[in-house]
Amino acid sequence: MNFSVTSKMTPQEYAKVMFIGLYKKPVFILCAVVGLYLLITVFLDYLGLVNYYDTKPLFEVFGGAFLVLAPTLIVIISVRQFKSNPSFQNDITYTFNDDGMVVQGITFKSVVSWPHIVKQKEIAGFLILYHTKRFGNFIDKSKLSEAQLIFIKTKTTGK
Repeated sequence: MNFSVTSKMTPQEYAKVMFIGLYKKPVFILCAVVGLYLLITVFLDYLGLVNYYDTKPLFEVFGGAFLVLAPTLIVIISVRQFKSNPSFQNDITYTFNDDGMVVQGITFKSVVSWPHIVKQKEIAGFLILYHTKRFGNFIDKSKLSEAQLIFIKTKTTGK
């Protein structure tokens, strides 16, 4: 099978994928719960409904806010990097065949064989094919037919 898909990811789509990806991780969920707990206890103590703190709970306020907002900070930094990379500002063509995939933009061309795809993930309408632990290609699933999606998944099975 040989087919191509051309797409361009917007910064808003990238931010959405990043938020969903981060909040699916148990560590970020736990941090958000602990952060909310700290902020709620400070708020209840401020209202006088509970008496948790003898002194001003500055550490709890800043710690709770940081734990709740950490994913947002990560997303902001990632979106800034995304916007600063000129390769992402134009269409990217993904060509798939039995040997692997070719990723081509205006200023670059990359050939990735199927064994070099270390994992795949589906998030918010995108199929992400990782070629390292942290970096991958975002393919818009709406541009793939069911047969094409199955083809890609069978080539990356077990990853």
